[in-house]
Amino acid sequence: MRTPIYVSHLNLSNFRNYAGLEADFEPGMILLHGANGQGKSNLIEALYMLAIAKSLRATTDRELVRRQSLVGDSHAQVSATVQRLAGDTRVQVDFRVDAGSQDGVVAAEPIPAEAVAVQKLVRVNGAPRRASELVGEVNAVMFSAQDLELVYGSPSTRRRYLDILISQLDRPYLRAAQRYQRVVSQRNHLLKLVRDGRSGAGELEFWDDELVESGKYVMYRRAKVVDTLSEQIAALYENLSGDGESLQLAYRPRIETVAGHSEDELGDALRRSLVAGRPRELAQGHTVSGPHRDDAVVMLEGVEAGPYASRGQSRTAVLALKLAEASILREERNEEPILLLDDV
Repeated sequence: MRTPIYVSHLNLSNFRNYAGLEADFEPGMILLHGANGQGKSNLIEALYMLAIAKSLRATTDRELVRRQSLVGDSHAQVSATVQRLAGDTRVQVDFRVDAGSQDGVVAAEPIPAEAVAVQKLVRVNGAPRRASELVGEVNAVMFSAQDLELVYGSPSTRRRYLDILISQLDRPYLRAAQRYQRVVSQRNHLLKLVRDGRSGAGELEFWDDELVESGKYVMYRRAKVVDTLSEQIAALYENLSGDGESLQLAYRPRIETVAGHSEDELGDALRRSLVAGRPRELAQGHTVSGPHRDDAVVMLEGVEAGPYASRGQSRTAVLALKLAEASILREERNEEPILLLDDV
C-alpha cells in the first residue's frame, strides 16, 4: 500500500511577494484561483523548493527574498508540515539576510539590495541539514509554463530535469552527480595548464579515473530512467491528446555506446572517448566527453519535437512527462508524490 502524503500547513515569511502567509490544507486536490500577480506561482514555487532545496525560477537565493526585506539584518522563511501515516515531517528553509556584507565580505558603505549577502539554512524536524540532504525528504513533481523548455530548450535544461528526478529517488546519484561536476571543473583547469605548458599530460590520468568513476553511474541511472519515462509517456500522451501521435524520450550520450550497456561498460566507453578526444581537449582546454554533454530528446512520431512541435503539442508532451515522473516516484518510493500544477 502506498503511503498517502499531503502538506497540511504552509508558512511563508518575506518570500517573493509574501510578507507573511499561514495556510492550512486538507487532503486531496487544492485549487488556487486569483488574478495575475497575486502570488499563485510563488506559492507553488515555495512548495517545490521544499522538495529539491532550490528554486527553478531564481538564479540566486537573493531573488527569493521579498525586496523590502533586503535591508538591515532580516530573514525570509518557507516552512511546511507534511502529513504521512508514520507522522508529521516539518521541512524548513530559511534565508538569512546580511545587508552589511556582499558575498560574505563586510562592506564599508551601504550596498544595493541586488548585492546583499543571503545565506540559506535548511532544517528537517528542527535539525540542521545540508541542502542536498533535503532532496528526497518530500517528493514532488512540478509542471509550469517554463517546462516547455524541456522540448524547446537546451540540453542543459533536460539534464537538470533528469538530475532532479533521479536525485529524489537515489541519494548516491546526487552525490555522484555533484562529484562529477567538481571533477570536470578540476580537470578543465588542468587541461588549460597542460595546454599552456605549465603541467604534464600524465597528470590527467588521475582525473580521468575520477571522471569515469562518477560519470559512469550518472549515465547508467539516466539511461534507465529515460527508458522508464519513455515507456510511460507514450500511453499518457495518447490519452491526453487523442490524436494517435507517438511520443518518446530518447537518451543521447555524447560517447559511442548503445542502449542496454551495464554501468562498467558505459565506464569503458567513456574512458575510450576521453583517450580519443585528448588532442581536442588539450586544444580547447575543456572536457569534451561525458554526461555533462548528454541530452534526452523529446520525440514526436520519431522526429525531434523541438523544431517542429506546436505549443499545444509541447504542453501535452511535457504534461505527459510530468505524470510519468510522478508515477516513477510513486512506484520507487512507495509514496504518493505531491503534484504541483501551475497554470496547467
